[in-house]
Amino acid sequence: MDVSVLILVRAALPPLPLLQTVGKRINSMDPEQPLHGNIRDLEQWITDQPDYQRERLISFLFGAFAALGLALAAVGLYSVVSYTVAQRTGEFGIRMALGAQRSHVLAIVYRSAAISLGSGIGAGLILALALIKILAHWAEGSSQDPLVLLGLTLLLGLVAIAPCGIPGRRAAHVDPVVALRD
Repeated sequence: MDVSVLILVRAALPPLPLLQTVGKRINSMDPEQPLHGNIRDLEQWITDQPDYQRERLISFLFGAFAALGLALAAVGLYSVVSYTVAQRTGEFGIRMALGAQRSHVLAIVYRSAAISLGSGIGAGLILALALIKILAHWAEGSSQDPLVLLGLTLLLGLVAIAPCGIPGRRAAHVDPVVALRD
């Protein structure tokens, strides 16, 4: 049979559900393999759930991705601040040799991290305000309260500033003689 005729014949037939196709493929390879009757695909499982369960699933997925994003933001900011501190070790050594206090060096590290964080939060707020209607479509009845947005912005700021303490302490405790040798 010609391939084009086979494609036309296949196109004329109603499409088989994916599970039936997989079951036929398994039976063609191993007819002894048992297939149990309670097999459903994800789309069917989701549509069979009550409305409150679907909303709960969507809320859980949004929450899980938000937590993952928060963790990635904190780790990313830690790595950027740590790299910046490592690059500026000589500068911090010179400052310490000229009499700068440890608190001044720590303030420099936190100030540079706060500038990066502020620009990131500013861009995030602009995007969040621009995309709030799309997100409200997926999560009906969602809150568009500015206090919630402000609270989450403060939470992100605290979570992002916290990892800056380790590189900041490293910069504040740099030995000026060792830093000047490098």
